[in-house]
Amino acid sequence: MAAIRLHRRVFRERKDCLAAYSDAELVERFRLDSAGILFIERLIGHEIVRSSRRNHAISPVQKILLTLRFLATGKMQLCNGDDLGISQPTVSRAITATIKSLSSPGIVAQFIKFPLDHGAIRKNQEDFFSIAGFPGVVGAIDGTHVQIIAPHEYENEYVNRHHFHSINTQVVFDPNYRIIDVVLKWPGSTHDSRILNESGIKVLFEHNHLPVHTHLLGDSGYPSKRWLLTPFLRPNQGSQTNYNR
Repeated sequence: MAAIRLHRRVFRERKDCLAAYSDAELVERFRLDSAGILFIERLIGHEIVRSSRRNHAISPVQKILLTLRFLATGKMQLCNGDDLGISQPTVSRAITATIKSLSSPGIVAQFIKFPLDHGAIRKNQEDFFSIAGFPGVVGAIDGTHVQIIAPHEYENEYVNRHHFHSINTQVVFDPNYRIIDVVLKWPGSTHDSRILNESGIKVLFEHNHLPVHTHLLGDSGYPSKRWLLTPFLRPNQGSQTNYNR
């Protein structure tokens, strides 16, 4: 009988980034310091941990680091894996699991929520007023194009006015730059006004779920409404010019 040669699987040494880098170096590489990375681990670690350590399974912190590195730099998964001593297929699975967990409704709702109680609304209005003397503003709205790889279906719909493929993402910020509402499902060719028209934000305002004299600020890509203040396109000298300024 021919001898059967068994090959022992060799695992590459994995880098302990939290121990190897200072907080400044972590921010440079992963956009978060050690406290931020461990915060994410406490938030979703129980969801992305492997039930066993067979085949040298990577830890939740390592999955988070791989994901942050990928999102922060856009480097190829193979390069990210080489940096940390992990194979490309493992990198891909880790990124998928981590992003799925971070973007789950339960997690998103903990951090992105539009203020509905009068106290929170009033606080936003006071903070916006302190910035530029603009009354009644609860949030600032705008669209931003998140670049994507060209999809196989409906490819032309994702080409935006800047001539690259994207998701046109509607974002509302509070006066402290925190996101309080986001819509990220429309292809890049979609106009900002259409996204707004079919969003939950419009329902909140037009169905009177918010106090009167509560406004959003938007640019000229949006229609002017009683609850959405936009610039005059051809302002007269005086009050309209001052309003635009």
